[in-house]
Amino acid sequence: MASFSFKSLFGFNSPARSVVKDKDGKFFYAFGFPKTVQDTVTILGQSSAYNICPAVNGIINRKARAFTNGKWWILDKEGNETTGSQGAKIAGIQKLLKRPNALQNWNQFLSQAKVYEQVYGEVFIFSIIPAGFTDKTKVKALWVVPNWIINIKLTGKHYFQTELDDIIEGYDISINGSKTDLPKGSVIHIRDINQNSTDVIRGQSRLASLQDPISNIIAAYEARNVLITRKGALGILSNQTRDAAGAVPLKDTEKAEVQDDFRKYGLGKDQYQVIITNANLKWQPMTFPTRDLMLFEEIEDDVRQIADNFDYPMYLLGFKAGSTFSNVGEAKKSLYQDTIIPEAEGWAEVFTTFFELEDIGLRLSVYYDHLDVFQQSEKEKADALLSKVNANLPLLEKNLITLNQFMVNLDFDNRGTEGDKYLSEIQSMPLAVKLGVGGTQAMQAILADTNIPDNRKRQILIILFGLTEQDANAIMSA
Repeated sequence: MASFSFKSLFGFNSPARSVVKDKDGKFFYAFGFPKTVQDTVTILGQSSAYNICPAVNGIINRKARAFTNGKWWILDKEGNETTGSQGAKIAGIQKLLKRPNALQNWNQFLSQAKVYEQVYGEVFIFSIIPAGFTDKTKVKALWVVPNWIINIKLTGKHYFQTELDDIIEGYDISINGSKTDLPKGSVIHIRDINQNSTDVIRGQSRLASLQDPISNIIAAYEARNVLITRKGALGILSNQTRDAAGAVPLKDTEKAEVQDDFRKYGLGKDQYQVIITNANLKWQPMTFPTRDLMLFEEIEDDVRQIADNFDYPMYLLGFKAGSTFSNVGEAKKSLYQDTIIPEAEGWAEVFTTFFELEDIGLRLSVYYDHLDVFQQSEKEKADALLSKVNANLPLLEKNLITLNQFMVNLDFDNRGTEGDKYLSEIQSMPLAVKLGVGGTQAMQAILADTNIPDNRKRQILIILFGLTEQDANAIMSA
């Protein structure tokens, strides 16, 4: 296999800002950003949209930050963290979850990969496996490969194949005009959930259908910039003196001088605000009703469409209309529940398959339940529990559900085989038998908790544990 430089592939010393294509169709880095977005279907147009459209850049970056808030774990089939001999088997993967390569920690790596996936509709991750090893748990590094230098080599076969290797022959990269094959099985290909209607193998960028909104935003910002920086004077003080021949038309050189002079006027600190010329003088206002252009409304409407395409709630973008504290909180929860978590679980499944964890009874999982948006206040928890008790207690008392069904409905563990009975069947049982070990321990913890007032403890014993008021008082005084 031909050698190539990782420095030329993944890093640059020069301030390269954009990707362009030469006349031969080869991609290369260029300095500076393009000023317009010609299309959003090609890699060039998608790069330009991300680089110069504030809304696209902001929404994608916000999604990437939310995506990196997850905590990644390697779990066994029972959902427990791997320990012992199993933990030793995947020690290399656990190191990758902290620092996947020499330049990035896990969150930085995920952020870059997520941005690429959102911009281009797919992301390619190259894994470095030591020579002579085929065990994926021995991977030493993970790198995000730029979409514009990688190519998928297909076998030409498709629908009648049952294995991925029968469809995809491999991957190669093009650097400085030369192609280099990547080692077989070294590339992780993750596609966005946005479906490609013309190619089921490749991903499709969500930007493909957003060319007009993106172009509108860029044009609106440019128009506002021109109005601010090149607005010209507030008005003209002109000479009204005429001779017998009337007004004399300006020559081309004189028009050019007028244009040059006009650029000296505007709203900037280094510009003049009033034109002063020879008298006889007349004041001619030159203001323009910018509100008539409805630039702000156009931008907001286009941003709303972009946010919708990327499944990002509009309430989280800071627009005032409809943005209340309650709406923002619900929007943030919706972002994670409807977008971030499903997408992250998809990534976890891809990584699980790539690292062949299922073969040793493990899986890679990601969780977001530690975030504040999913944490209920203590009062909300108590109110929710009381509501469940009030809804299920009549069913238990009327022998419509068993004790185990009652406990499960309250999100508690069941009471074993003894709990598979109706209330009328277990009323003669001792309380400890009814509650089981877990229930008895829970009651002891409540009674020992000095932060809970006695009257509140009594209510819990009556409502949650089904004690009579007399029994509750007896236990409290014991």
